[in-house]
Parts: sequence; C-alpha cells; structure tokens
Amino acid sequence: MKILLDCLGGDYAPEECVKGLKDALTADPSLDIVAFGAKARIEEGLGELKTKVEIVDTEVAVQNTDHPATFFKEKPNCSLALAYERLRSDEQAGALVSAGPTGAILSGGLFRLGRLPGVSRPALMATLPTRTGKLVRVMDAGANMDCKPEYLLQFAYMAATYLETIGIDNPRIGLLNVGNEEGKGNELTKEAYTLLKNSGLNFVGSIEGDHVLKGEADAVIADGFAGNVFLKGTEEACYYISDLFKEAIFKNIFTKLGALFQLKGLKNVKKPFEYAKKACAPLLGVKKLVMKCHGKSKAETFKETILETKRLLEADMLGKLKEKIAENSETPAKAD
Repeated sequence: MKILLDCLGGDYAPEECVKGLKDALTADPSLDIVAFGAKARIEEGLGELKTKVEIVDTEVAVQNTDHPATFFKEKPNCSLALAYERLRSDEQAGALVSAGPTGAILSGGLFRLGRLPGVSRPALMATLPTRTGKLVRVMDAGANMDCKPEYLLQFAYMAATYLETIGIDNPRIGLLNVGNEEGKGNELTKEAYTLLKNSGLNFVGSIEGDHVLKGEADAVIADGFAGNVFLKGTEEACYYISDLFKEAIFKNIFTKLGALFQLKGLKNVKKPFEYAKKACAPLLGVKKLVMKCHGKSKAETFKETILETKRLLEADMLGKLKEKIAENSETPAKAD
C-alpha cells in the first residue's frame, strides 16, 4: 500500500519532512511513498533516493489562516488537497501523513474520505508520557467539540482497537473527569461512564486531570473540547518547566559547571518527552488511515510516523476497527 506524505505541512516544511522521509527510506527501502510538494526541493533533499519516491509537484500549502472547510475550493492545487484526492481515488493509497493544520486535516478526513460504517464521529488520538515510563493516549484530542455519550463509547472502542493493534493487550480505558467516584461530572461524563462500565472493555473508571500522567490508564477518553484543553495546558506546562530548567542551568558559570555533573540525569528526564514528541495523532474513524503529526515536528517524528504507518497498514488496523465498530453498533450511525 502507498503512503502519501504532505511535504508542505508543518512549521519546518519541507526540509524536516523530506529529511524524515529520507531516513525512513534508509531504514526501510521497501516503503512505497508518494510525496506532495515542491519537486526540486524534495529531490534535492532525497539525493540518490529520489528515484524511490513518486513526487506530485506543487508549491502551494495550506496555512493556519485558511478556512478548514473551504481550502479544497480555494486551494485545489495545495499539497494537502492533492494528497486527499489521491487518497480518496486511488485504491492502492492506504494512508496519509501530514503535519498541516489540524482543522484542514479533519475536514479532509470527514468530507473527502468519509466515516467508516457505523462510526458517528472520527476522533484524534494524542500521546503523552507517564510517570511509569509508558505512554498514555488521549482521545478525542480536539476533533469534536460537542459530543454525545455514545460518541465517547465509540472513541473508547477505537482507542482500544488501535492499542491492541500495536501490541497492548486488554488496554486499560479511563474517562477524563473531575473526580474518580462514580456519579461525578456533568451529564455527558455521567452517561458515558455507565456506557463504558457496561462496554466489555477494560474500563478502569474516571481519571482526574492530575492523574492522567500517572499511568493509570492506557487511553483516556474525553470529548474534543475537554481533551484539547487538557492537552494544550499539559503541553504548555511542560514547556514552562523546561524553560525554568534552562534558566536555572545557564544562570551563571557555577550553575553551568554544576550542570556538567548532571548531564546524564537531565537526559534521562527528557527521554519520555522526546519519545512522546515522536508520536503522531491518528485520526480514527475515517475510511483510510490518516496520521496527524505535530506542527513542530522534526525529521525524527516524520521518520517514525512513516514507519509506524506502514506497520499499521500491514496489521490491517482499519479492518480491525471496522470489525470492532460492527460488533458494538446496534444501529447505523446518523450524520447528525
């Protein structure tokens, strides 16, 4: 299956994206890639490996200022629009990787690809490190601002299927909430709690925001509004703490000297965050595999995402999602 790569998405496009592609091709020469972006720059970045990649030439990119619902008409020749059209029309195209604007990627997934049968709402799944050294997934990370309890139940089924596909047996599913006791929360979380409790999943109950990074669950389910607010707040807190460390270390000659004796420890502190930064956010619930990289992604993230995408295609993750949704859908999804 072909993997489509939007080389013009992200803050460091196209250089970091192309470098990541080159590294991925070096690690796995069997990759079948179609790259969308400025042909001359892609070929320059790939060097001798350029013959292994099909390149669709365009210098037009989607910007954060473009409206996510209208960019297909306003910029039909942009890299993301061309990639989505190829993904929709080419049976051999199995997945799309992009670090472009989240809204545009969501819009393309929903309106160009469409939902898997039985799926009410596609959702984004983000990755964070935990105190245990393992990773936790948060879903939905911002695709759906207004949710119904049954949407959260589907998010849980999709998250569990994804985690099982990547080798996590019987994944623990939690519900983002304001308290861990049953009966806490708003109407949405109260009703979702009951559905999850009776779902047959390994539901571990409600998890408060300050417990998510303690590794009490493999996936934490939320509506897109709460999930995105939690993620953005957590992300900024991490950047803030990192800046405080840097300020303390480089304050004067004595702090710099002291830091030399702590280099190994400081590197160990950074490890879980560096690993999580390499993870992408799959858009689960659409008819083909869409992988959203962070806008600040560097080459290592693109490399790992491309390789992970191939593994998910080979494991037939979408087929497993279809089966899981079909098993747990009493009535067809309504396009509400």
